[in-house]
Amino acid sequence: MSNPTFYTNSAPHSIPPRQQQQEHQFKLYMSQIVEGTSGTNQLVVANNGRSDYFGITVAMDWVIRDDLGPKANIVAHAKGLHVGAGTPDWFTSFTIKFTHARFKDSTLMVQGIFGNSNIDVKGEWAIVGGTGQFAYAQGVVLYKQLSGLNGIVIRELEMHVLCPIFPKPSPVIKEGPWGGNGGTAYELPGWELPHRLQTVTVHGEGVIDSIAFTYVDEAGTKRSVGPFGGDGGVKNRPIILGPSETLREIYGTTGDYGGYTEVVTSLTVITSSNSVRTYGTQSNGKKTFRIAKDNHNIVGFYGRAGGFVDQIGAYLRPK
Repeated sequence: MSNPTFYTNSAPHSIPPRQQQQEHQFKLYMSQIVEGTSGTNQLVVANNGRSDYFGITVAMDWVIRDDLGPKANIVAHAKGLHVGAGTPDWFTSFTIKFTHARFKDSTLMVQGIFGNSNIDVKGEWAIVGGTGQFAYAQGVVLYKQLSGLNGIVIRELEMHVLCPIFPKPSPVIKEGPWGGNGGTAYELPGWELPHRLQTVTVHGEGVIDSIAFTYVDEAGTKRSVGPFGGDGGVKNRPIILGPSETLREIYGTTGDYGGYTEVVTSLTVITSSNSVRTYGTQSNGKKTFRIAKDNHNIVGFYGRAGGFVDQIGAYLRPK
């Protein structure tokens, strides 16, 4: 749905270490019509008769529009209370409930102080929460009184709202695993799932001794994993993926080796730039496997490992 003319939003920006926030900005106009005026939208519900208004409690349903003038549209209501808190201050606590289709039934919770209309023409209120599209909101409302004649007070509102962006369910899927059940399991925790693979390091000669990798997770944090397996075999240099390079496919073999039953005996790694690296010894394997999926990239590994890599599977993410 397209944004209305009174609303703009910024690009998401990171809040270290994991959270992102979206900033929403509004420019709106709020109408307060006091008691005794035609069309009043507030009502005194408690009055102790004090001359300084202390303790007077007023229920309100102030109208909020997208502009000034007779053609302005009602986009929200400010529903709540304001209470006399000693001359000239009134404490207010209200919920802005949106009726405009773009934000319908979403709310913002606002609190603060304002003065008598002939004293306090500028000020600010705090945004202390929200629901719907503004869940867990925080921010500020800068208000400026434009008029206060004949019992009608018009305030211009400039609202700056920050809302956390909650991660969507991860599209990461798992393929495999292949190999035996020796060793101990290695797997990534669900809150650190990979977004992009950066390096892969495989050590091995007659068999795959160990595997390690680095990746960027869904929050943009770089993480190092492993090595999983033993410390034998040829110490190979890591595969370093370029900024736009991905891991497209791996295939390999499993078999018995050195008294171990069904371990990973070879791995061949193919990147999107058609770089091919082979590790271990294919002839030591009895079974073959292949990890590849259309329109997906390999972004990490899991499985089992002990003295060697006993088992391997992969995490894949849609391109």
